[in-house]
Amino acid sequence: MPSSRAMVPSFLARCMEALNVDAAELCCGDSADVGDLKPAAAPTSGPALALRVAYAPGAASAGARIGPFGQGDDIAVTKLEKLRGHETLGWRHERATSSKGSLFPSTGPRYAVKHDYWRAKVVASDGQGGFEECWCLLSAAERKQERTIEVSQAAVDDAMAAATYAHAFNAQTARLHNAEEGGEHDAESVVGVRVCVPVGCYVLGGASMDVAQPGQVVTVAMYPYSQVDKFVFDGQGEDFVELAQAFFHYCSWFSGGQTIVGDLQGLEDEVGDLILVDPVVIKPPPVTVTDVLGTLVGGAPGQSPQSQAHEESKERQRFDAWHPRCSQLCKAFDPARRSAHCRRTCGLAAPSCGVGGA
Repeated sequence: MPSSRAMVPSFLARCMEALNVDAAELCCGDSADVGDLKPAAAPTSGPALALRVAYAPGAASAGARIGPFGQGDDIAVTKLEKLRGHETLGWRHERATSSKGSLFPSTGPRYAVKHDYWRAKVVASDGQGGFEECWCLLSAAERKQERTIEVSQAAVDDAMAAATYAHAFNAQTARLHNAEEGGEHDAESVVGVRVCVPVGCYVLGGASMDVAQPGQVVTVAMYPYSQVDKFVFDGQGEDFVELAQAFFHYCSWFSGGQTIVGDLQGLEDEVGDLILVDPVVIKPPPVTVTDVLGTLVGGAPGQSPQSQAHEESKERQRFDAWHPRCSQLCKAFDPARRSAHCRRTCGLAAPSCGVGGA
């Protein structure tokens, strides 16, 4: 964990000086580790929150939108806004935990942990001795005991996985455009999908102690918009958006039916790109040696046939409910709509792997 021994990080000290506030009031505690900082009375001035980036594994790609935040960087949150347009971000938790008919899993940090969301104006270093100001989306678990690095990492990792698929999807879309129109598009220039990859941040202190307290963890994503629209959610009211539906289908197809990237939400920007925030990645449990042996000998311990059949049925239900029909883009990579109906052998998704007479 990053050290807070110096009490006020040099960047934050310079930042607060530029904002004409007292940086000495930022930190609350004198522990050697940020994660061990104890709550104290909120300062009377200074930023809403002072943060330090603790988890930022995201890499730039044509599928990712990453903010100017790197591992160990300090961030000052100068303004927080609660917006009605962000309420849709909480729907996944509501469906997963309160609806018996929900196709979302009901356990794990991506479903069972309820979050609050704010539009946040942040100030960070520009890497050249100055400051960069931008609007972001800040999220924190509602329960303070769940504001942990593990919960934050789950959100970051899902966004990274979705961004990897988005890069491949954009490259596929560019090739299709070039073949049909004779253009020179690439994954960066083609109208495509861009996933906002957040960073996990320890709270150092600040005036908004009701949001999070020192030692707790929040996430910050480069999503400046005041509205979050659902593109692919539960199949019960979203408008059919061709690009979003094709991307959903592509992720399942590309993974051989093993992965669903769901709850696709965000905004369509002025050039037609889909800017996604907080997607969720749904995968089956990892295949073990026991599972493989169980398939080969027809009765060894491992996932029971009933359990496996139930999981495959759930995957098909999700795919068919959340992607009711294919778009023209889908037909370019999966014309027969086979991705959700791959035959599984040895626990792997494949039309046939040759094991057991498959």
